[in-house]
Amino acid sequence: MRYIKKGQEPQSFTDWKSQENDDWKPTYSDLRGQIKAEVHKALLKEQGYTCCYCGMKIDSDISHIEHLQPQNEKDLAQPKNLALAIDFSNLLASCGFSDKYKISDPEQKYEMVLHCLQHCGCKRGNNPLSVSPLQVDCADFFRYTGSGEIRPAEDPDKQQAALETIQTLNLKHENLTAMREAAIIGALQGLEELTTADLEMLIKSYEQPNQQAFSFAIAYILKQFLDPKSI
Repeated sequence: MRYIKKGQEPQSFTDWKSQENDDWKPTYSDLRGQIKAEVHKALLKEQGYTCCYCGMKIDSDISHIEHLQPQNEKDLAQPKNLALAIDFSNLLASCGFSDKYKISDPEQKYEMVLHCLQHCGCKRGNNPLSVSPLQVDCADFFRYTGSGEIRPAEDPDKQQAALETIQTLNLKHENLTAMREAAIIGALQGLEELTTADLEMLIKSYEQPNQQAFSFAIAYILKQFLDPKSI
């Protein structure tokens, strides 16, 4: 997980919400069409087109809009929760197809929906998160291995929250582990030719939103080459 610095919402989203009047209050279910697509695109851009939780590479076709503070139908009657559902600071982009995603092939649709249910936003449902990607120090809660495994940090003050988050999002799923391993192996190619300064610059680039899948896991592994004892 990597810290996501929230940006400004699309103007079209702001304008849409500003149309609120005595007869109509905007709700998330009302958000559709081009305006919703622009919100989705803005979320993807600020995350470097990677999932807010696992870090896999995503686009608008293989992701959905995620509410960090989940929508709860029982609470939506409350003004505070109703506003939070359309608050850009509460919205993220998570990997996974929606069960409403239109795929003509029934077998393919089944596979995509099944994949959606296995990890990240779809797996989470409305369960609360112990570690949020909007926490500046969220990356400090997790460790990674060269084989793609995700583990809680060694800091005892962070372990329980990390374990709960890993379980809630199913970040140990075998597909994610395999994809992380492949990304790490690819990033290590030619590493022996780099100077320490080059390596430091490379790590810094991986720590930024850069459209590179699992970049924060790669950065974690690369840091071990600078000082193995520090990890």
